[in-house]
Amino acid sequence: MPRFNVTEALFSSSDGTLIYAEAIGNKNLPAIVFIHGLTLTTLAWAHILHDPRLLEHFYLVAYDMRGHGRSGKPLTMEGHSSKLYADDFAAVSKGFDLKSPLCNGWSLGATVAADITTHLGPTAISGIIWTAPLPYIDPEVIGAVAKPAVQDLLPGLATETDAVLALQTRHKFIDTLFNDPPSVPVDIKWSWAGSSSLIPPSLVPIVTSRPQDPTALFKAGANGLPLLIISGGNDSQLRGEPAWEIAGKHFKDLTIHNIPDGSHAPFYDNKDEYVQEVLKFAKRVFKIHA
Repeated sequence: MPRFNVTEALFSSSDGTLIYAEAIGNKNLPAIVFIHGLTLTTLAWAHILHDPRLLEHFYLVAYDMRGHGRSGKPLTMEGHSSKLYADDFAAVSKGFDLKSPLCNGWSLGATVAADITTHLGPTAISGIIWTAPLPYIDPEVIGAVAKPAVQDLLPGLATETDAVLALQTRHKFIDTLFNDPPSVPVDIKWSWAGSSSLIPPSLVPIVTSRPQDPTALFKAGANGLPLLIISGGNDSQLRGEPAWEIAGKHFKDLTIHNIPDGSHAPFYDNKDEYVQEVLKFAKRVFKIHA
């Protein structure tokens, strides 16, 4: 299999905010777009983006959500409207010439599917993968899905006055992603923790409370837009069952795969099983029979 270099780019969204994105693989293949979780960046997907099993069949793309990583960081709620999140996805898709890719959102990144279906329409994507997901942003949904371990850390992620608490919280937050934090190589943990410091603390409450309307998402699901949910039974941050229940009410083409010992980062802790499920789903959606 040929070796591919990562292509890095900054694409301008509709409001002028620059969105950092990267792509790897054969651009003539169907694409999967990976969207990270709260405070994190494309670095979280590094091992997945270089997986030869995925690269054999798909063009792999990831980007930093606005407010995170190397993307621009509007500091107002208006700068985090649902339409702008959809426009960010559209800018990346246009910039890399993607044709109706799969949208794979992890944790908070899963909420972007609601923005896409609302403002770009369901044909903008061929299907959705929710990885350890928050389905959409709504106080009741967050209350049902989020476990105390992550809810208790939000004040420390948002503090602008206590540097010690902020630093300690970010390291605790990273630990809650994994099954066995001490066994995770320091280059992984430190790069994830370091990149998590790039989101301004004042944005944490904004990106976790921005208004969303799931109506178009549910309509797309009822009309057959495929959805795969991959959850971890050992997820320390989010409960899988509420997301399954929401999806079960609205998605006609729904696949749920629960990894019993899976963490909040199943693509890291349970990589082989995770990749196999993504491959199986994506090949079905894109009608790849090889």
